[in-house]
Amino acid sequence: MTRIDDGLGGPSAAGAGTLPDEERSIWLDIPEGYSALPLRDLDETVPATRRILAELSEPEQRPLVELTVGTLGVLLQDLADRSAVYCGIGRHASAVDGGEVTSTLVVSVQDTEAAGDPRLLLGEMVERLAAEDWQGQADLLDVVGRPVLFCERVQELPAPQLPGGPELPDDATAPVFLLEALVPSDDGTLLAAIEFATPYLDNGPEFRTMMATLAAALSFDPPREDGGDQGSAAPGQEPTTRNAIRDALG
Repeated sequence: MTRIDDGLGGPSAAGAGTLPDEERSIWLDIPEGYSALPLRDLDETVPATRRILAELSEPEQRPLVELTVGTLGVLLQDLADRSAVYCGIGRHASAVDGGEVTSTLVVSVQDTEAAGDPRLLLGEMVERLAAEDWQGQADLLDVVGRPVLFCERVQELPAPQLPGGPELPDDATAPVFLLEALVPSDDGTLLAAIEFATPYLDNGPEFRTMMATLAAALSFDPPREDGGDQGSAAPGQEPTTRNAIRDALG
């Protein structure tokens, strides 16, 4: 298990309303295929991000990197301000059609400002979603003995105006497939959110298993000295956990 503080693997600067560095840490192994982007000291680390994006981009896309990296810096700062501790860009081969799927993975940790039963916390969140006529699917499930709220939806987000591309109207949108797993600490004082997004709508459901595995493995405590991982799935439990989530989400 790897300690995660931010996209660089070091402590994040705590801003207004965020947690102290030592309380923001979680332990989670990020899946292969994701490259971390920085969330601190952006004036120094954005050049490193530019190199990462250039490496991940196709040759014909690389001229766009220089033109878009400034906007990316603003987005990363916004994520850091909202208690994100990890942001990564991923490229994976589809298990269905073999095509390449790009996605983002963001992990954040927030203080709920109240201790209590984590099931009640997530139950209240489900009730709020229902009251807001939330368009999507939300499932509150037990994963390795603790509650996790899984949310899935397709959302219209502002379409980016790419340099050299066709002129888009100001209100142009593009659909994005979103998966989210909300994992509370045992005492309900902390809430970790794992957020997956991809514009490849047909391939998005393939990543449900990945999200189930991440939710099962995430820990708010460091690994035990005997090599075990607190909060991880015990041997033999992980397939059962994945199957339960797959059955619930379809």
